[in-house]
Amino acid sequence: MRFRDAMIHPEPSGDSVPLRREPLLPPQPVGKRADHQPPSLPAGEAPVDLALGKVDCPSREQFQRKLEPLPELPAAPPPAPPRFQFSVLDLMVVMVGVSAGLAGGTWMPAEVFAAVLGLVTLLGLLVVHFLPPETHAGKLIWGTLILAYFVAVSAALFRLR
Repeated sequence: MRFRDAMIHPEPSGDSVPLRREPLLPPQPVGKRADHQPPSLPAGEAPVDLALGKVDCPSREQFQRKLEPLPELPAAPPPAPPRFQFSVLDLMVVMVGVSAGLAGGTWMPAEVFAAVLGLVTLLGLLVVHFLPPETHAGKLIWGTLILAYFVAVSAALFRLR
């Protein structure tokens, strides 16, 4: 038994219904057969082997004509002009931070002022962690507080000597 016959007609087993074995028929040739009758046509029409539907898309030539002169791509927009990094107001706020860090030593002992400013900076760090500054002014004030703390610590270290 050939493998193909075994696949199409498996051997009957004891618990199944036996299948009737039929020989495989050779494939029928494609084309005109004697038993095939062509459909009847109305009078005056010639038989057509293949009828094409109406074209609903552009032909290859029409599509190529659209692409022949390559379309011009729009020019890239010019880059934005550079913004100043610092303004005079920013520098004034930083100067206030430096002066507060240096002036604190005249209000109280420099070591105590540096410790108090360190605690304020630590509390500010907790606030910044949960509510980060998003505006330019908020970032500038936070940076100024850190700068004042470092200046106060530096002043306290230089006064100890």
